[in-house]
Amino acid sequence: MFKKLSDIIDFVYGYMLFKAYFFNIKTNVCNMRYPNESYARKWREFVRSLNVDALNKALKLVIEKADTVFSGVLNIYDCFDRASYFALIHPDHPNITLGFVKDADLWDMWLTDGIYKIVREVIAEVADISNGDKVADFGCGSASPTFYGTLVGSSGIYTGIDYSKPLLNLAYVRIKDEKIADRVNLRREYVDSKLVFRRSYDVVICSSILQYVDLKSTLTNAVNALNGEGTIVVFSETFSDVDPEKTKLFELYYSLIPSFKKFPSIKEISEILDHICDYRYKLIDTHLLKIEVNNR
Repeated sequence: MFKKLSDIIDFVYGYMLFKAYFFNIKTNVCNMRYPNESYARKWREFVRSLNVDALNKALKLVIEKADTVFSGVLNIYDCFDRASYFALIHPDHPNITLGFVKDADLWDMWLTDGIYKIVREVIAEVADISNGDKVADFGCGSASPTFYGTLVGSSGIYTGIDYSKPLLNLAYVRIKDEKIADRVNLRREYVDSKLVFRRSYDVVICSSILQYVDLKSTLTNAVNALNGEGTIVVFSETFSDVDPEKTKLFELYYSLIPSFKKFPSIKEISEILDHICDYRYKLIDTHLLKIEVNNR
């Protein structure tokens, strides 16, 4: 399972690198002025770093990993590509459909299938989530509550926290349909605001969320949710100090998402945790960080 996740992200990187190459050809962004010069400037910086070796590597990745790709995994990345053209016109162009609130229906489709479905399965395996566990999910979206709520069973508890009301509404309908509302709590809050937890959790999930939030506040909340002991699992499409090459390309596209800040580094995460808890961590497959907290 771990190998599968890594292969898919490698494939996505190669695919998006080719998208970037053709974006440059179609827009001539290095030689033309565009209304949104801020975004155009980012592209110029990236394009100037492109070389034949990088494109050959991308082609190799796409060919080698193509057999591992699941249905729907590229949908969101095709949307990134389309949005890039409109972003040259205006940063808030209505055809940039990547907002967690405004475009919740699209995010629901992407979160339900493709890469995020695979990530949920990997996290459940890494954290060994099973019947009776108490799980807090930071940035839960619309699809994770049903998945993890089912895993924790009738004797477990799942709490999903997200600021997008439309995504939470979709999640609420599903947990009612699955008849698991008795064990699933949904909270509409920002995960980097001051959070209060009335119970202790065994596992805190931070999946594809740290790039949008204040890192210190979010990790402090995650440690507090464990109340001294437990597991934090972090998934990131890229950690900036593990794979800076991927980070450069992904940040170019992910900057189109409202509230995007930057992809985290393991060094930043470690430095924050050093000041708030005793812990040890293991990097799994370059995209998953398993953090064991033990303050007792």
